Amino acid sequence: MTSPDLEPDCEAGCAPPREIEHLFGHDTAMAQFDTAQQYGRLHHAWMITGPKGVGKASFAYKAAMSLLAGSSDAASARQKVRAQAHPNLLTIRRPWDDKRKRWRGEVTIDEVRRVPDFFSRSGGEDGWRIVIVDSMDEFNRNAANGLLKTLEEPPKRGLLLLVTHSPGRLLPTIRSRCRQLDLRAPSVVATRDWLVDGHGVSVAEAQAASELAAGAPGRALALLQSGAVGLEKDVRDLLGRLPNWDTRASRRLAAKVSTKAGESLRPHLYASLTRNAARLAREAAQNGVAPEPWLDAWKAIQGLESEAEGVYLDAKQAALAAFAHMESAARASRL
Repeated sequence: MTSPDLEPDCEAGCAPPREIEHLFGHDTAMAQFDTAQQYGRLHHAWMITGPKGVGKASFAYKAAMSLLAGSSDAASARQKVRAQAHPNLLTIRRPWDDKRKRWRGEVTIDEVRRVPDFFSRSGGEDGWRIVIVDSMDEFNRNAANGLLKTLEEPPKRGLLLLVTHSPGRLLPTIRSRCRQLDLRAPSVVATRDWLVDGHGVSVAEAQAASELAAGAPGRALALLQSGAVGLEKDVRDLLGRLPNWDTRASRRLAAKVSTKAGESLRPHLYASLTRNAARLAREAAQNGVAPEPWLDAWKAIQGLESEAEGVYLDAKQAALAAFAHMESAARASRL
């Protein structure tokens, strides 16, 4: 086994970004890129920013296709990009760990060393050489410093498209050498309608997914496909019974995410619990009740998620511990 079906830049139930046919909600951003290209003002490095699931990687591939298709047969160029076989395109992302049978947690300097080698090659096709980085947020410090050298000495007809969810966390020296292109999520209503019209989703489910994803279309679709929207409803139903705590319901949810089939739901469970803990803390403060128990639960569950990933705690026990923090907060708040 060389890699799993699910790629590191692809969420469960969604096509890889390079295979997305139509971008949704980013016509203005693409027009900016196309205009820069047409007038010969294409900056050597573009930092594509925005929330997760908004379509940043898909935008990067579309931008790459528009350049590569202009220097050769358009249909052939697009087909090669989708097949990860275009000689003038390199994608840098977390590598596959064949020993542990999983994607590595970060991009290392070994991956980044491929960039100058790629730009210095004499083979391939005429025209642009393009590197897509998805994403910069997963670079360790050595990798970031290694990429900086290429940014400081950009190659002729070389282009870097850097995807990032959190540009403020990147090295200032990297940010200063890039042109930033911010992709904003469409409205919740627009994404809801996109899900209904283009993906056959019911209005109720589409509304719930769009709200949960804050309008980010790819994120909303992934939440639906993974079952996270249904999980969020189950968590809300559980918390809606407060001050009574339904132990059976919490155990069912813990069991649901502890199976192999429910593995992809685990991060959604922790996200749901922390999101709802924060909501309940706000509501407690507004009602004159001490919010600290919910804030403590929020902090504890965040730490539990990191610990579960790092030391491989039993998935069910970790989930039960997260629910226990919520139950304790409910009792302390006397809801």
